[in-house]
Amino acid sequence: MPALHDWQNFYMLTGTAAATLVGLLFVAISIGSNLPVKQARDSLRTFVNPILNYYSQALLVSCLALMPLQSSLILGGVLLVLGSINIFLSLKVCWRMLVLHSGDALGLGHWIWHFLLPLVAGILFVCTAIGFLLGEQLALLGSSLTDLLCLTIGLRNTWVLTIWLVLHRRQSSDVDPEQQANRTVSASPIA
Repeated sequence: MPALHDWQNFYMLTGTAAATLVGLLFVAISIGSNLPVKQARDSLRTFVNPILNYYSQALLVSCLALMPLQSSLILGGVLLVLGSINIFLSLKVCWRMLVLHSGDALGLGHWIWHFLLPLVAGILFVCTAIGFLLGEQLALLGSSLTDLLCLTIGLRNTWVLTIWLVLHRRQSSDVDPEQQANRTVSASPIA
């Protein structure tokens, strides 16, 4: 799309950052490989899978913006799908936090970074998609802001996840193996 020509360097940087941060996420997950199975499964589905989704979305948007597309309809359609996915996933995370992690000490940070900002990103994707479908120039700015928001959410949550996993691993190594088998962790992995 010719209108995106001026944004090539921006999308090249955000796409590279997203791909690199996927690697960081895999390193963070490998640090936490000693978690109990049920806790790890629930926490992965609630907190980690969406992070991978944000990085993938930022990478996909960056790739599409760099492609020589002739029409904004393709980009608008993809952004509409991504926005719908984000809205659905943020509502799913909200449900999981209310139901599956109801006993955990979830602070305001959980709700902001795992529900509210992803919901805002989904709404921005949908609005940007509508802008592209209607041919609005402001859609270019909306696309870049949404791309940055996805990267920011993912980066912050990956960082907090890594810190939590390192601290949890240190606590686990300080406890006797017999006590570790009987112990359950009440805090969730991301603040």
